[in-house]
Amino acid sequence: MKTEVIQVGVLATNCYIVSDDTTNECVVIDPGGESARIEDHLENAALTPTFVLATHAHGDHTGAAKSLVEKYGAQFLIGIHDVAAVNQQLEWLVSMLGDFQDPPVPNRGLEHGDKLTVGQVEIEVLSTPGHTPGSVSFYVEDHVYTGDTLFRETIGRFDLSGGDEDKEIASIKKVLFELDDTTLVLPGHGPSSTIGHEKIANMFVR
Repeated sequence: MKTEVIQVGVLATNCYIVSDDTTNECVVIDPGGESARIEDHLENAALTPTFVLATHAHGDHTGAAKSLVEKYGAQFLIGIHDVAAVNQQLEWLVSMLGDFQDPPVPNRGLEHGDKLTVGQVEIEVLSTPGHTPGSVSFYVEDHVYTGDTLFRETIGRFDLSGGDEDKEIASIKKVLFELDDTTLVLPGHGPSSTIGHEKIANMFVR
């Protein structure tokens, strides 16, 4: 397995490309914008996305999904409780993004414990609501892609529509903190961390 990150859009969303070394299949997680840059990377690396995954429905994580789905025929998947929100975007956020494209209708909604396979890479879906009702994280080997639920030494905002502080903190403590301390945390914005570091240094949930 290989993970690469491209920071896209005005909010510097971390778009992750997780690929299988043996088949050149991949998934694209949180394509928030700048679809041409993402596609150029895929072409240069000779990668073909099987899935386009979103940790949640906000436009800075879904704004380039349409182009990728149309170009590669990939399935677009998101947490089951964010499916409707994909096409009910926050107008003020979309207006900031510039190159936002209305995302396609998700092929299906993801639930806790679902597993996706890309080549020899297995991706486990973790339900981590709070930032949005349908926020999910993706656990792959010793990596977890947390979207806007858990950042390095802070947590995602919960004051937007559908946000819930208690649920977000519970998601971190009862789901993410159950992972091994050495698990690499790859958030939707900003630098990476580890579960062990967040247990000690994150003042919001320690």
